Amino acid sequence: MSADIQKSIEEIFPLFPLGENRSLLECDFYDTHYGYFDQIDDDYLSAIEMSAEGLLLEYGFDWPEFYLKAGLEAARSRSRPIEGIETWKDVSYQYLSYFGQDCGCLSSEGFKFFLPAAIYHFLTTDQNKAYMDWFIFRLESQWEKDNHVFNNDQKNFIFEFIKDHYNGHVSWTPEL
Repeated sequence: MSADIQKSIEEIFPLFPLGENRSLLECDFYDTHYGYFDQIDDDYLSAIEMSAEGLLLEYGFDWPEFYLKAGLEAARSRSRPIEGIETWKDVSYQYLSYFGQDCGCLSSEGFKFFLPAAIYHFLTTDQNKAYMDWFIFRLESQWEKDNHVFNNDQKNFIFEFIKDHYNGHVSWTPEL
């Protein structure tokens, strides 16, 4: 079943790189510090009397070890974190459960990148699916901003997914 769902989602959402779009991990950091790793400067660090590493360690980010290490390296180098995510297929359930709440901070293209992974894990796992509520909220609240990045097939897929898995509640319809 999982392979069939993945193949179906791949047909609707062809794989593409994240590129210059920010990741959910970066958005989680941004949500706390009002700046991305590469935007934190010495003046900011001086004002809060903290080192770059302290931004992660002292703020108590509850990240898994791999992402904490990636974040620490990014804070030290003031660059984007190396997360090992090339396409949506590389996005794990764990990643979504930790960082999905920050999907509201993604660019439209970044949201399009992570949405298929969220749907895939929603359909193929029996684990807690609370992260998906954030993606649905993003669709509901920012559809006018985001809809231009989705083609007609993707819009229909999203619309049907919400109807089927969120009790038919869709406050918008895909503009085709």
